[in-house]
Amino acid sequence: MTSLTCFLILLSLYATAYARIHPLIHPTQSQPRTGLVSPDVVAKACEPSPDKALCVSVLKSQTIGDVNDLKQAAYVAIQVASSEAVATSEMIKATRRREEDKDVVEDGIEEETLADCAMNYISLVEILSDAASALMTGPESDVMIEVKAAMTTAETCEKSIASGRKSHMVEEVAKKNENVRKFCSNALSVYNVYAAQH
Repeated sequence: MTSLTCFLILLSLYATAYARIHPLIHPTQSQPRTGLVSPDVVAKACEPSPDKALCVSVLKSQTIGDVNDLKQAAYVAIQVASSEAVATSEMIKATRRREEDKDVVEDGIEEETLADCAMNYISLVEILSDAASALMTGPESDVMIEVKAAMTTAETCEKSIASGRKSHMVEEVAKKNENVRKFCSNALSVYNVYAAQH
């Protein structure tokens, strides 16, 4: 084998490996597709919402699926709350890992607050998953119970935060937790509209 042949084989292997690691993405594929949304369904679903702007934004900009009826709207609202809860849970875990990697624990109260919220979010993520499942496969009466339980769990994390010291990390968790609470409240409101019509 000549050195040129070896070089071409290595170049070919490198290009194949590089393509697997960095696939070419068409510009239109980089953005997730927004589902088809019925303006009438969104208006009806968001009418009683305590935060109409949030509700409309959630249902119009989501990428989970189409929103052509109230059940789909309720499902999307629950899934958006669930996605935010998962992101918050992951943020808390990453924050705790950073703290654990330090040689000296700077603030035991901060760690306790984060540990409490981490436990809350393990439950909260599961509760919202159960709510979405109940909506799709039944019993639908469990949806309201599950979403209310998720809101209570977020409030428990909020109480842990309120009783602890306010560090930058805890403040970030507080902001994410408040977003989860708002998304859960929105999901409950949209579900209640669906349940009243069903």
